[in-house]
This record gives sequence, C-alpha cells and structure tokens, in this order.
Amino acid sequence: MKYLSLLLLLTLFACNQNDKGKNSDGSPSGIVNDTIPLQRTSVENSPVASYSEKVKDPLNDWRFSVDIYETKSTFDFLVKIKYKELDAEDNIKIPNFGIMPKVEVRKGKTDQSCIIGFLDKAGEFKEYKLVQVKNQQLKISTIKHYARTLYKVKK
Repeated sequence: MKYLSLLLLLTLFACNQNDKGKNSDGSPSGIVNDTIPLQRTSVENSPVASYSEKVKDPLNDWRFSVDIYETKSTFDFLVKIKYKELDAEDNIKIPNFGIMPKVEVRKGKTDQSCIIGFLDKAGEFKEYKLVQVKNQQLKISTIKHYARTLYKVKK
C-alpha cells in the first residue's frame, strides 16, 4: 500500500508539471534575441579593452596589465592578466541586453588594481570584476552579478 501511494503521488506531480521553456500552445518561451547573433563571424585578434601600469621595482621593468579578448561566442570574453612574470587567464560572460557587448577596463581605487565592466543600453559603466595585486598575490573577484529576466503579462 505504501508503494502504491508513493507511485500515485509521483504520477500526480509528474502530470502537473508544466514543460519549462514551453508556452501553453507548445511554442518555446525562452528569451529569443534575433538581433544579436550568439556566435561571432570574425574574432578580433587584438584586445578589445586593456589596462596597464608599471610595477614599482628599481631593478626590473615589470608591469601589471589586463587585456580582454573576444571569443567565438558573442557574450564571452577571455581576460589575460600579467603581473611581474606571472600570467593568468579568466573568462567573463556579459549578459545579453539586446545590444552588442562593449567591455571596458578602468583603474581601481588602489595601485595595481582595475575594474572590468561593460556598458549597458544607456551607456552606463557596470562594474563586474575586480583584478588586483594584494600582498604580492594576484586576486580576481566578482564585484556584482548581472542577469536579464523576461516578465510575461497575463491577459
């Protein structure tokens, strides 16, 4: 009897589930943006945004630099970081606001730090990641998270 009630309960929940990503008429309901392609036709080889500053060292000509490169995916970017002789890479994903993404790198509040961000539809800079050198170590941290949502008005 216990198994029969469990089976009945599972069947009831399975029948009540709506297909996620489908409207009541069966058509897809995900965010469709046909104006911006998800894949780039050509990928720029040079950085689309850069930041660089000299590291204070009397013996060496070292730099702290951050370069951002396009990838094949329109909203994904590759971040290459160099500090002294250390090289690091990170990936960032820009939300799809219905415009071509424009990534920028701006100076941070302290020496050897910068903020990676992007411009929204209004052209306002949105902070995304902080790259900094702290105690002679390279640190990458997310400042803010961004997402795009779609609201449906009931008729």
